[in-house]
Amino acid sequence: MPDLTPQLRRVGRLCASLESDDELRAEIERGGFPGRGWAELADAIRAGSPRELTTLLDAIEEAAGEADLDGVTDPTREFRPLPNGSAPVVRAVTGWRCPLPHRCGRVELAGSPRCAVTGDALTWISVDSR
Repeated sequence: MPDLTPQLRRVGRLCASLESDDELRAEIERGGFPGRGWAELADAIRAGSPRELTTLLDAIEEAAGEADLDGVTDPTREFRPLPNGSAPVVRAVTGWRCPLPHRCGRVELAGSPRCAVTGDALTWISVDSR
């Protein structure tokens, strides 16, 4: 199975961006991304096709640039060190995540959200640090 991590990080960023801005999808389409491209993107995510995902995500980023939007698929990561002197403890994290077999990194902590790319309901998960 190919490593889809870079593409799925981009999908996660796009999903969060679409979720946070109701007009973003229309702006990207006005920038040149075809409306049918969203269904193609959803199919590529479900199929786990890295080449097709990259092509479609690049097309979304290009169309967003044409609409004067920057970084709609550009994921960022943040490192947070543990506070000084803290002892290791078991921590539990719960939230909603992408339900697809090739999932992005999006996690939501509240509500009952849906994927803004595919329309699928997110799945409730709980993970502990043991």
